Amino acid sequence: MDPAVGTTPFALGPATTIDEVIERLDAIASEALERGQRHGWFAILCRRTTENVRRGILQGRFADGPRMERLDVVFANRYLEAYERHRAGLAPTEAWRYAFARADEADHLVLQHLMLGMNAHINLDLGIAAHAICPGAGIGALESDFFEINRILAEMIDVVQTDLNRISPLLQWVDRLGGRGDEALVHAFLAHSRRAAWRKALRLARLEPRHHERAVHGFDRSTTAVARRLCPPPDAQPAWLRTVRTREPGDLEAVYRVLA
Repeated sequence: MDPAVGTTPFALGPATTIDEVIERLDAIASEALERGQRHGWFAILCRRTTENVRRGILQGRFADGPRMERLDVVFANRYLEAYERHRAGLAPTEAWRYAFARADEADHLVLQHLMLGMNAHINLDLGIAAHAICPGAGIGALESDFFEINRILAEMIDVVQTDLNRISPLLQWVDRLGGRGDEALVHAFLAHSRRAAWRKALRLARLEPRHHERAVHGFDRSTTAVARRLCPPPDAQPAWLRTVRTREPGDLEAVYRVLA
């Protein structure tokens, strides 16, 4: 176990505001950069998403801004807890354990690392967080605001794609060849994941509390199965992905600078 555990911001309990979430995500990214670790790339993406949600709340894009902030904080805390457990040598959920394991490997695309984080956070964490904010029959009141985030995420895609093209020249070539095809693919993955998250929230709402733990274990297993397809271990990585990876920078700090 890292002897610094217990003296870092991650040991102070759950975040309580969006601003505090952003501070903790910045701390994760900074620590990962100092240690030469890849998992901080997702923390940067998560920070950018959180900032956009905060902006959407201030702009009145949600029917219930305070409730959306509560959802965003509960949602973020599931990632922050998973990171803290991983950092302390404890087991997070299976989906996050798989994502953190791949982050220790240099054989994967930056895009794969980001999608592993998105997969665990959206396919597993989001439905659980939504149900926590609006349990039982109350879940229906959240639906319109829940899907408004899809539009906010869609607005981010062009910007993130531009950043990834700077990092990975071969992805940039694919982007130019395919027009908006790859952006549509990422958008489709996000939209599918959020629809799946909503279905999971609805399922939890219908279940008696004594059955929630078993359902969440099932969500975790299915999310991990998706992760294995998105980013296989190095010995199962397709040859074309290894070729694309050789054109990405070996300097982790350079990737951090672009994504930030």
